[in-house]
Amino acid sequence: MCSRLSMTNMLKNEKGAAAVEFALLLPLLVLILMGILVFGLVLNNYLEITHAAREGVRWASLRASFAEVEAKAKTAAPGIDWTQATLTISGVPDPPTEADQGNPVTVTVTYDIGAITALYGPIQSLFPSTIITSAATQRVE
Repeated sequence: MCSRLSMTNMLKNEKGAAAVEFALLLPLLVLILMGILVFGLVLNNYLEITHAAREGVRWASLRASFAEVEAKAKTAAPGIDWTQATLTISGVPDPPTEADQGNPVTVTVTYDIGAITALYGPIQSLFPSTIITSAATQRVE
């Protein structure tokens, strides 16, 4: 009878159950945490390139040369690795003239975020495209 009680107590012993449950859920929790981190980085980069496009088109609408527009856009987004980005100005000649007044000018910034998501291995598969683009259009003054 003594052995029967000890066997019952042994089956009801739940020591270590929390550790096993935690070990089973830890990969999922880490994946969710890394997803939130990468999403924040991608959103930050999108906001940076949007600001660069808006600042660039503002200067382009004031009839600045394309070199000045590119310099102002790059200054507006210091967190961007500009070796991975392209800036395109379209709609007017370089530099815009008084004859171009009223014509729309567009500045498009394209950024390859592959370097960011590659750091997080499995998270990269959640992003089918690693290119983000932002464009801004304004009339030449």
